[in-house]
Amino acid sequence: MVGRHKKGFHRHVRGFLYIRTRLFPGKGGSVKGFKWMMTAALAVIAPVMSSEAVPNRVTNGLVGEWKTIIKMQFGLPDRAPDTSGLNQTGTVVGTATQSWGWWDNGMNLVGDKYIQVANSPNLNFGTGSFTLTAWIRMSDTSRYNKTIIDNRGTDGRGYSFAVTEGNKLLLQMADETGWLNFVSEPYLTPNRWHHVAVSVSRTSWPVHIAFYIDGYDAGLATPKMGNINNTNNPFFIGGHKDTAGYRFSDRLDEVFVFNRALPNYEIWNVLNPGRPSYTPSYWNDNSRQGQNNCYNYANNKATNTFAQPGRASGSQATYMDCSVVRQAAINDGLEPISDYLSTILNFKTGAALVVAPGYDYHWYRLDESGTWTHKPGGTRATNLDNAGQVITDPRTANRGPYTQFCGFFMLWSDIAEGYGHESIN
Repeated sequence: MVGRHKKGFHRHVRGFLYIRTRLFPGKGGSVKGFKWMMTAALAVIAPVMSSEAVPNRVTNGLVGEWKTIIKMQFGLPDRAPDTSGLNQTGTVVGTATQSWGWWDNGMNLVGDKYIQVANSPNLNFGTGSFTLTAWIRMSDTSRYNKTIIDNRGTDGRGYSFAVTEGNKLLLQMADETGWLNFVSEPYLTPNRWHHVAVSVSRTSWPVHIAFYIDGYDAGLATPKMGNINNTNNPFFIGGHKDTAGYRFSDRLDEVFVFNRALPNYEIWNVLNPGRPSYTPSYWNDNSRQGQNNCYNYANNKATNTFAQPGRASGSQATYMDCSVVRQAAINDGLEPISDYLSTILNFKTGAALVVAPGYDYHWYRLDESGTWTHKPGGTRATNLDNAGQVITDPRTANRGPYTQFCGFFMLWSDIAEGYGHESIN
């Protein structure tokens, strides 16, 4: 069995688009047979925690960097440390905000929780340029606006960065002459990690606002040019200065602020986690071989829980059928695609799903070299198919009983083995 193996907006100025041991039955990802007891026991083991390998940290102009929540004792409010070096620690309004995120611990702001940072000149840019970036994952897209950052004073002057209408980014800029909203293209989807960014250039020609979603250009506009300093209100992460119904109330991570306009290639540096190479020794080590399966391997995430599609999202696949397993993976955050490029899938990694109907599923992953590898259940990771041939395309590989090809996916992986970013368990 290879399959079921053991994280007040109103007036809009719209932006525009710029836009791998051979496979044998009983060695898959399934919880059938002897694997069931192992799975049940391992399910209570805490997932392996990761550390950052990439992307490369961009520090030029970095004036705010909030990446995790620190739980406090003795009834004190939780804290969100600023790791930019400027010590702008945020105070959490609400409880139980520390949770899984893009990296180890992110910000779970569900329930109208938010982070409040004292007003700081470092976060006010006057008539200058700036860039705002974050990782977001939304389960609720019903709110008209979901605020990521709000840095506006009581007079309304300042800037705010939000998701609007469930699928677009919104930047509000307000100066002495009033305010304008600028809106991106509609590239956001729920239950999936997205990297979002807006870069505002006001000090060199051509002046512009550039939106980015997952590294892609998502719209351009012309900014307001006046002073946007917030002189009295706090800087909110996930909060809104006026309206509770406009708080983000979902998952955030890696919230960065820069006092300059980052060009596209630096946005890519901020977000790009890289792709895995074929490194079987990591997965074939005794400490993790029997505790991680094909789904772990395809996602490049060593949870030591024999991860199952849909378990992390509360919708574990219970019947071995393409449509059922496919939907369970989508619920975990994997993105289905119709085909794959031979080497590059933007900043994501490719994966492929196959099924032995009514019996099991199995996953393959596309490595940086452009070839496919896999890990059948609790056995060894390999680049060979059932006939001992190097896998160049899972559609044509000898897959044994896995006769149904269910499709390709993209997912957030990492250049470091075992540290992928999708939420699986």
